[in-house]
Amino acid sequence: MKSLRESIVDFIHSEDLKKNIYTVIQPIYNNLYNELYPYLWFICIYMVILTFIILANLVLLIRVLNHLGSFYISSTLQEN
Repeated sequence: MKSLRESIVDFIHSEDLKKNIYTVIQPIYNNLYNELYPYLWFICIYMVILTFIILANLVLLIRVLNHLGSFYISSTLQEN
């Protein structure tokens, strides 16, 4: 005679239960995926555009600092 715990463990490890759970979850997963798909693309495109904006700001900042050259560094040292 199996104990209750062993019966539950056998039930959980059975292949029928796994297949039944899969068949129940699969339509829910497909529905969620189809609903969220456009938003996922929007987030990906937003992240790419944001990365390019940040890189452009970095390049512009480096250009401005290079253009100022020693003036920027010397003016801060002379004020002290």
